[in-house]
Amino acid sequence: MFQFKAVGIVKNDFKEPVKPAKIREKNSQIIIYEEFSEGLYKIEENDCLQVVFYLHKSNNFKLKGKRHGKELGVFACRSPHRPNSIAVTTVKLLRRDKNHLFVEGLDAIDKTPIIDIKPYVSQLDEC
Repeated sequence: MFQFKAVGIVKNDFKEPVKPAKIREKNSQIIIYEEFSEGLYKIEENDCLQVVFYLHKSNNFKLKGKRHGKELGVFACRSPHRPNSIAVTTVKLLRRDKNHLFVEGLDAIDKTPIIDIKPYVSQLDEC
């Protein structure tokens, strides 16, 4: 069995899941726990970050279902209802203040556990 330890938490105005586009319109904070804050060293040298998070309010999943009017498999869409409740999204880093990252484009709700953060590197992340 896999075990993950949250390295931080999301802070924003969204207490319950809503459409990702609506959440992405508002800026969010990622608060990195103090024990991991040294890992933020020079993170502000990156314009964009990939954020891996735990979908803590997601439950149940279907291997196939309707998404945007057509039937798709869970691995062919970005549904939050997944066999493993993890998600990844790319965000714009606006600024850093100690262990607080201010980001644009995060589609996670308030108190979502952050599993990992990686810099977005176009040469590696574009297909």
